[in-house]
Amino acid sequence: MSDPTVKLRLFFALKPQPEQDTALVSRVAPLAAGLDAQCVPAENIHATLCFLGAVAPEDLPRLKDVAAERRARRVELLFDSLEFWKKPRILCATAREGADAARDLAESLGKATLAAGFHPDPKLFRAHLTLARKVDPARAEHFERSMPLTPPMLVRCDRFVLMESRRGELGSTYSVVDSWPLYAHDTDSSSSNIQ
Repeated sequence: MSDPTVKLRLFFALKPQPEQDTALVSRVAPLAAGLDAQCVPAENIHATLCFLGAVAPEDLPRLKDVAAERRARRVELLFDSLEFWKKPRILCATAREGADAARDLAESLGKATLAAGFHPDPKLFRAHLTLARKVDPARAEHFERSMPLTPPMLVRCDRFVLMESRRGELGSTYSVVDSWPLYAHDTDSSSSNIQ
């Protein structure tokens, strides 16, 4: 019998390529230092599609089945702005261009997981990558709400992932639990409609 107190903190996400993660952290490091913020480790960078929170380990196979049923098109997100979000005290890269495909996938995952008995966070998807946390609000006072990310970074995702968040002494670490393909809409007829 499994321990009912053991839960996994899970979420679905899009992951940039590792070299993009590293490039983003390097580009934002001087700004983060000026804001007295902590850069997110490159391997932790992701765009959350659907946050599920605490999930019992025995429910993991059912959750993976829900994900495997998704048929969605590939995602290309153009991250072209840096923003400071006051309440969570984060510095993030945001994307407006290309967000429709990601938003569709996020909505599909939210509806499907809810129908399967999970409890997804109802927040609407907003395409962003958290690059620094614990921004000092006093130092961010003069930070414009949004500034251009120059040059912009195009992130192409041909998979979406299920990730686990583990809290530790030095903050949260994220690991990929599983992943599923996204399809080119012009080569897979089933990808034109997200199920």
